[in-house]
Amino acid sequence: MRRELKVARPLFLQQERLLRNISTVLHSGRLMNGEFTANFEKVFAEYAKVPHAISVNSCTTALEIVLRYIGVADGEVIIPTNTFLATANAAIFAGGKPLLADIKPETYFLDPAEVRRLISEKTRAVIAVHIAGYIPPEIEEIKRLCDDQGIPLVEDCAHAAGASYKGKGAGTFGLAGCFSFYPTKIITTGTGGMITTADDNLNKYARSVRIHGAGTGLTDITNIGNDWFLDEIRSCLGLNQMESLAFFLEKRHAIARCYDKLINSTVGLRKLPVNEECQPAYYKYPLQVTAEIDVQDMKKTFQGKYGFELEAVYWPTCHLQPVYQTTFGYSYGWFPVAESTLSRQVTLPIHADMTADDAEYAFECLIAEIGTRVREATNTPLNQT
Repeated sequence: MRRELKVARPLFLQQERLLRNISTVLHSGRLMNGEFTANFEKVFAEYAKVPHAISVNSCTTALEIVLRYIGVADGEVIIPTNTFLATANAAIFAGGKPLLADIKPETYFLDPAEVRRLISEKTRAVIAVHIAGYIPPEIEEIKRLCDDQGIPLVEDCAHAAGASYKGKGAGTFGLAGCFSFYPTKIITTGTGGMITTADDNLNKYARSVRIHGAGTGLTDITNIGNDWFLDEIRSCLGLNQMESLAFFLEKRHAIARCYDKLINSTVGLRKLPVNEECQPAYYKYPLQVTAEIDVQDMKKTFQGKYGFELEAVYWPTCHLQPVYQTTFGYSYGWFPVAESTLSRQVTLPIHADMTADDAEYAFECLIAEIGTRVREATNTPLNQT
């Protein structure tokens, strides 16, 4: 039976306290640079186990600030083509050129061999993107490559609040981590972002440029900045979300375990391998469709038939976006691994408001549709062990 199922849903628990905090902000008249923003940053820094957490208005802004601090103007920033265009655009906003790279097919992560191939005297930074909330072993090799060349590593942690590898949390492997609080993310402030870093000078710089480059105040401008701060009301939302983060992660892991059990008895699909030392945040649950069907055509009709969308992270990739093909000359064939892998990838719904029954329904719908398409193409049923 068809049912409507959300692929992502923000969830706000303990709403009475949240509303009291928002009321406090409204009655105070202080809508920026107040106690709730300071507390949100403090709680986030403590959770991430870093000295500094600097809130901003988006993850894109966080990336731009870090890249401006590094000084990428007139240089290149190596970025996986498997990311949202905002990651690469941040390099442009900071005055640099995004240099796209191919991925590892098993993990959808930036391929260290590509980093090694692309590093040059023009390279100013490397951005590693923790796709779907996974931090795979490749992060260690990329970190070594960057350290050997004296090139800053920046982590795009938009999907990865709560993720870790070998006990190290997202945002602690490189110079800085950049988090997103967009409505679909693991925690949300409506829109917003956070920079994590151990670099005292980056901390000082970021706090300046997020408010027009202020030094001691707005009559003392020491940097070229912008209007990039996170306001007090959204910081109230952020504090509320941090109180629930452990619960959100627990629920996401529970849904992932449901999918894991179901996929273990199925052919035609392959899940993302999770290294035993990786603790994913499960922002998404990606699957590789190995059955010989037209995946993109299946995605077009899926929501109408079953009540939820089959998403992907990310297809089309950055190099296949029209604006990058026009601006930088990218085209099909540049990154064959990403093209062949991600064109056959789908993600199933996963969020903290889902139930095991929802997960079973979503999985059964996908298997049913794949089976139907296999039979139509070959007159052969999808095998089950």
